[in-house]
Amino acid sequence: MSEQNSPFTKLRIEEVTPAKRTLLDELNLPPKATKFIRDNAKALQTAVVMFLVLTSVWSFYNYYTQKQRNDSTALLAQAMQEKDAAARTEKLQQVITDYSGSGAASWSRITQAHELVEKKDYGKALEQLTAISKDIGKGNPLFPLLQFDMAQVHELHGDLDQALAQYAALREIPGFVIIGSLGEARIHEQKNDPAKAREIYEQLKAMTDLDPAAREWVDARLAVK
Repeated sequence: MSEQNSPFTKLRIEEVTPAKRTLLDELNLPPKATKFIRDNAKALQTAVVMFLVLTSVWSFYNYYTQKQRNDSTALLAQAMQEKDAAARTEKLQQVITDYSGSGAASWSRITQAHELVEKKDYGKALEQLTAISKDIGKGNPLFPLLQFDMAQVHELHGDLDQALAQYAALREIPGFVIIGSLGEARIHEQKNDPAKAREIYEQLKAMTDLDPAAREWVDARLAVK
């Protein structure tokens, strides 16, 4: 038997010998997929590196923002627990300075405005509240609360027309219809316009979602001749 016809003769040599096999070969991917990966190896490697970098940056950003949020909230809590007025003011200002743009900084500024109201410094309080509302924008959940604060400060200051305008604007915000309407009716009473106040109270009484306490108040006001 010649060597050519020997059953031990290897008729076909594998294109990829065991010594040359790579991890890609071990995955047993379809030939087209394997060829695509080999042809675009550099581009794919670059994409993987960029993905890892972006993932790391995103993780660091989340960690940083969460740490900032926790630290600012902790400092705000310390300030609110401070009984000494000067020390409280100093810590509130520290929150505003060190964590500008945070929710804690906004609450610190609002607290400062409330303290100005307690001192009857209504002008500065309104300036502070107006500035905060412009900074956070109408889409912020705090905006309606600032609107309500400004309406109350105008009312305390005796500027009934401005207070009425603020309550009317508040009434247009979903979820604040009742509180805005009550404020409007109260201002109309102070302006000696009982007919307009009664009209608003009648509208409130017809609302199905009026809570019992508010309904009791409305009924009491409607009972007044």
